[in-house]
Amino acid sequence: MTEIEQWLVSLFTSNRVILLAMYGQVFFVLGLSVALQWRRESRLELARLAPLLAAFGFANSFAIWGDIFIPLQRSLLDASYIQQLEILQLLLMLIGFVLLATLGVRLNSQQRWPQHLILLMAIVGGATLVMAHLSGADSTLLRLRFEQIARPLFVFGGGMAAAWGMRRAAEQVQALALPPHIVSWLRVAGIAFGIYAIFGGLFIPLQPPSEESYLSIWGIPVALPRLLAIGTLAWSMIQALSIFRLELQRLREEQGRLRALATDRERIGRELHDGTIQAIYGAGLLLENGRALIPQQPKVAEQALSDAMRMLDQTIKDIRRYIFELSESEGQLAELLSTLINDLQEQSNLSIEYRLEGTIPRYSAEVCNHMVQIAREAISNGMKHSRGAQIIVELSRERDSLRLSVSDDGRGLPPNGGYRPGGRGMTNIKTRTNLLGGELHLTSRPGGGTTVEVVIPASDEPAAASDEQTPYDSAVAAFGPRSALPKP
Repeated sequence: MTEIEQWLVSLFTSNRVILLAMYGQVFFVLGLSVALQWRRESRLELARLAPLLAAFGFANSFAIWGDIFIPLQRSLLDASYIQQLEILQLLLMLIGFVLLATLGVRLNSQQRWPQHLILLMAIVGGATLVMAHLSGADSTLLRLRFEQIARPLFVFGGGMAAAWGMRRAAEQVQALALPPHIVSWLRVAGIAFGIYAIFGGLFIPLQPPSEESYLSIWGIPVALPRLLAIGTLAWSMIQALSIFRLELQRLREEQGRLRALATDRERIGRELHDGTIQAIYGAGLLLENGRALIPQQPKVAEQALSDAMRMLDQTIKDIRRYIFELSESEGQLAELLSTLINDLQEQSNLSIEYRLEGTIPRYSAEVCNHMVQIAREAISNGMKHSRGAQIIVELSRERDSLRLSVSDDGRGLPPNGGYRPGGRGMTNIKTRTNLLGGELHLTSRPGGGTTVEVVIPASDEPAAASDEQTPYDSAVAAFGPRSALPKP
């Protein structure tokens, strides 16, 4: 053994407890992070497997910490209690191994029989351990034989299956057009599973454990590469499972679009009733009265017919204009912002969250374009200069205004409040805000992020005056109501 190997053996032997504590800690972090990010209502297949991964982390963490806790209790508890703790530790290890194998199978196949086979093997293995313990088998030798059988079977097989399954999951997520960084982290998780499968399933003890036997070749403990693999897995899953938040965000956007659709339906019905239907009714009233006046007052009748034709022409123009506005998706500001955010999200590793509150009024194409460009400039500034991890875009309807807010959690603006020298981003935002008749608010503090807020009037469509005369009212004022045509 070389001096370096002797030094490594001495280093890791003296710090064995610390290493085991960290080893169990990464498993616990894996289980806790997955459990906290799991969303039961998610429709993704990965969400259905998250509880298995979380349970795998928790079971292994407690089993590993048993190597620290049980030796500390030897001087405090009877030997029978220690043996019970040791068999409990082996059962926890078995549960962790079986959960990994089940996860690997379910990532690759929906068939039930492989899962039933794993469950049957787990039951047989657990019963064998309990019977061996009750028959008085040596706990050290029992653990040795258990690891020699269970690790290649469950850990190596299950870990490699999970590695391949994560690759397939990454391809499925990629097909959903989700941000590419999620796909990358899922692939990293697959690699971590593969590394753990090798070091956790093939590097097995050949002799009863001792203070030195947990050390592997060249004096490096096999727990170290396992720790690094699980640590990488935990971090990659924390990043990848943000897919649940993105799914929830898309669901909220869809709900916003449905609310906008319902609002549009109400508006269409209102405009048809108050405008188009009354205009057609007024024209019909003019025609009816004009026909009655033809024998006695032909000139008045001709004027009535001309007014009716003019009213119908205006109605046709209004309908055409309305159809054109619908074809141009006028007023779909919330949807345009959603498309913009999805496009920018694909270009950056930053998390961009979109929050929509209230019913968003309709705006002209020009106003929508200004607001989208303001959001684009503010988000781009946050992506380029904030050095933060998250950007939040909020679009909300107030009583008589519309508020667009873009916030980041980055370093904030310099103390003098200046932007990048020569940059025109803020100038463009101010110009567009002024064109919309709105207000611009910029708040920031060093290390506390930056918020760009634009407030514009709630609608660019002037409200109809309450005393405005409708086509029906004009016809009635000229000729009087007729019972044959009841007012709508």
